Amino acid sequence: MAEDIYDYDVRCGTCHKKFKVQLFDSHEKNLFLVDKKSWYCEPCKKEYFKKQTDERTKAQQEIGLPELKGSVKQVSWSVKIREELINKVNFLKKSLKFENDSEKEKSDKAFEMFLMEWQEKTAAKWWIDHRKMTVRDIADRIDEISETLNNG
Repeated sequence: MAEDIYDYDVRCGTCHKKFKVQLFDSHEKNLFLVDKKSWYCEPCKKEYFKKQTDERTKAQQEIGLPELKGSVKQVSWSVKIREELINKVNFLKKSLKFENDSEKEKSDKAFEMFLMEWQEKTAAKWWIDHRKMTVRDIADRIDEISETLNNG
């Protein structure tokens, strides 16, 4: 049996204009959603994501990362991904313990070189493709860089 499709009038939580949404559950569940969910029209949704993207981009530029290139949706998604990855780097850096100042200096240099690699990644697609990067992946790359510092 095909699912029923119901149209409902909802009001944008930002501009308060009415617009239609289609919902596919039972009429009773849909009425609950229509009443309880916050709804946003397309123009307000686009403005919200643009504002979020601009704020994240500015914060990332302040730490030396460039503006990303790609479609509006790609850039919006990728700056969020990059923010999450930066948080992983910061978590890793704060969690490290050192036996002496020399080790800490070498670690700081490795992190600096690692972030310089990220400065070259200006395509939004690269960040989307690497969105599943873990703290372990970052730590492994930092270790590789540290090894080159030992041998260099």
